[in-house]
Amino acid sequence: MTDPAAGSLEGTAERRFDAAIFDLGGVMTEPLFRGRQDVDPEYLNLVAFFLGEFRDHYHLPTGAHDLHLLETGKISDDEFFDRMCARYAEAGNPPVDARTAQKVIFGRGMVASSAMADAVRQVKEAGYKTALLTNISRDGEALWRGLIPVEDLFDVVVDSSKVGLRKPDPRIYELTCERLGVSADRCMFIDDLACNIEAASALGMHTIQCLDPVHAADEVVQLLLGHLAAEEVEAKA
Repeated sequence: MTDPAAGSLEGTAERRFDAAIFDLGGVMTEPLFRGRQDVDPEYLNLVAFFLGEFRDHYHLPTGAHDLHLLETGKISDDEFFDRMCARYAEAGNPPVDARTAQKVIFGRGMVASSAMADAVRQVKEAGYKTALLTNISRDGEALWRGLIPVEDLFDVVVDSSKVGLRKPDPRIYELTCERLGVSADRCMFIDDLACNIEAASALGMHTIQCLDPVHAADEVVQLLLGHLAAEEVEAKA
């Protein structure tokens, strides 16, 4: 781990971070379905149903809900969508094809953020360690690796479905720090969801909640490349 007293960035301030940890969905990609005009109207209600289940269950401690099982690698994408589409029909909605639903939600919903990819590249070139920490399904790897030049941007990738842990469980943050070889208080963490931000902050990480990847990318670059005054950095910690 870098000596906290060592090094400076842009000649302006002592380096106070050694690594940056980035979420995938909503950070390295645009928010789900933002700007997409190609969703079949037949599936718009299903998309809303999926997002509702995500909102209601994501933040809860990992348990038996299908979303948790999906993200910890215990069920496949096919199993998840079969079950979700069954619940959708049981709620009084017209039946939908589970495989088409899978393509609509996972295949068309993710669009890479070029602004954030550029920010990660700048941060890594400046000498920081970088990690991708994502809650993702075990079948989703081909999709997100096709969207983002993962090997070029990140020193470490922690995939929830491979490690059997998911945010906001503190253990997955600790595992990421361990693989980076840094302590939590020397990390910056960027995520779009408040529950994940709160969990990281509780471990001592500096956090940025990404409400818009373009704005968050700019904040990451300014903070890590020394363009903000030291007192502003302290205020944001």
